[in-house]
Amino acid sequence: MKVYALVGPSGTGKSHRAVLLANQYQIPLIVDDGLLIYAGKIMAGSSAKREESKMGAIRRALFFDENQTEEVKKCLKKLNEDKILILGTSTGMVERINERLELGGIDQYIDIKDISSAEEIEKALSVRNNEGKHVIPVPTIEVEQDFSGYLLHSLELFFKKDNQTVRHEKSIVRPRFSFYGNLSISNRVLVDLIEYLINKYPKITEFKKVKVEETNNQLFINLSLEIVYGIKIRKFIKEFKAALKEHLENNTGINVKEINIEVYSLKVRE
Repeated sequence: MKVYALVGPSGTGKSHRAVLLANQYQIPLIVDDGLLIYAGKIMAGSSAKREESKMGAIRRALFFDENQTEEVKKCLKKLNEDKILILGTSTGMVERINERLELGGIDQYIDIKDISSAEEIEKALSVRNNEGKHVIPVPTIEVEQDFSGYLLHSLELFFKKDNQTVRHEKSIVRPRFSFYGNLSISNRVLVDLIEYLINKYPKITEFKKVKVEETNNQLFINLSLEIVYGIKIRKFIKEFKAALKEHLENNTGINVKEINIEVYSLKVRE
């Protein structure tokens, strides 16, 4: 197996660039932060970004856990591909991962500075340091369950492969160990956020029930609304649900799993 290594300091955009690099070199496998990724799917391992502390994240990324290491090694043997890309913050880190996974040595080192401009690296560092955002180079559907409450949004990439346009989705998360720490948001604050958005909609004339439940870092919302007579109810409710989901997730970082809305009355304006 030919082993490639992408090296650069934390937050410089390695995970963001990994997909483009893998496409350029036709590399089907990526090892990033404790995960083995194959053709955009998580095949084995456990993400360092789920750890509670930076030290725990480092140990996870370096495959200190024997069960995690064996799982990835077995999967690599089963897949039997000929190229793999390892991401790391230093040559020492990628060499350590290479040794733990018994890949037989690194054939080519690639520095993040060789594939990203100084401006791109500076922007990536700013996003990491100021917003605590991390990239996982797989679609949102692959990480939604494991990162419930920490998943922010997705990012789409389009590139050419064999004269065809290929779409690849990446996920943006805010890990537990980011500088935001573990947030605790009271139910009253969540209700206030919902009521604030309701008051922004003149087509909603009254509301009776605002119920918020948080389960496994996911929000379940139940609302009873009175709205203006004459509007297209289904269309309006669909648009309001989308706006409410975005409003809550952007302000709390918690994933909104379900929103149920009951229209209990229609208001006829004079």
